[in-house]
Amino acid sequence: ALTLPDYTYLGELMKVIDVEGLHAAREAVVQQLACAHHAALQQVYESNQTPGPYSHDGASVGKRALKNICLGYLSRTGEPDALALALAQFDAANNMTDQIAALSCIVETPGAARQNALGTFYAHWKADPLVIDKWLALQARSEAPDALTQVRSLMEHPAYDGRNPNRIRALIGAFCHGNPLRFHEADGSGYAFLREQVLRLDRQNPQVASRMLGALNRWRKYDAGRQALMRGELETIVAQGELSKDVFEVATKALA
Repeated sequence: ALTLPDYTYLGELMKVIDVEGLHAAREAVVQQLACAHHAALQQVYESNQTPGPYSHDGASVGKRALKNICLGYLSRTGEPDALALALAQFDAANNMTDQIAALSCIVETPGAARQNALGTFYAHWKADPLVIDKWLALQARSEAPDALTQVRSLMEHPAYDGRNPNRIRALIGAFCHGNPLRFHEADGSGYAFLREQVLRLDRQNPQVASRMLGALNRWRKYDAGRQALMRGELETIVAQGELSKDVFEVATKALA
């Protein structure tokens, strides 16, 4: 009940998806709820701490989930102590769930604290592929204006392997399918990036490439400018020679 409907669900309710307007409206509601109920959220956050050794029993799992939802709201208040609270949880966490919940708040705040936390998390968890997938996806979904630049930079990171389907989904997939604000930038940079990656991936893993391309399936739901850009990328892909059956089918069906 504390979690608002996500961007994708709300977008499906709109005749034409207003990318910036939808994001701004949802953010405004989150911030208003966080500010209006700051004291209550803080109290629930503090009363659902799970001190002592990590436990995976139902009660502990529920407490962590509720606490981390509250942390997410508290991080959006704009209060000076919001980042400090997330950093304190990040530093004190004795489990990945609490640490990555804190990190998800920290990554939306540019600066040294963000970079330090990302570096610390990677150093601690780099031997666990599933956790590093989460680490990559968290950054790919960041609403930072330079999110696409960050994704391109992460493609050069030692943690990323462009031949590993899980890594591809965690980084490229998370950006194109899970970051609507930045993927749907009005300049079309996100669409061009997807086209580049689909054509590259099609030569090595057509199934993954076709799933990535699915991010353009709903192009008719957007404004005329974005429609033209997405349609143009789909047409460019179809015009390429030697496409796999998988990618060709997705692209032509989207254009039909």
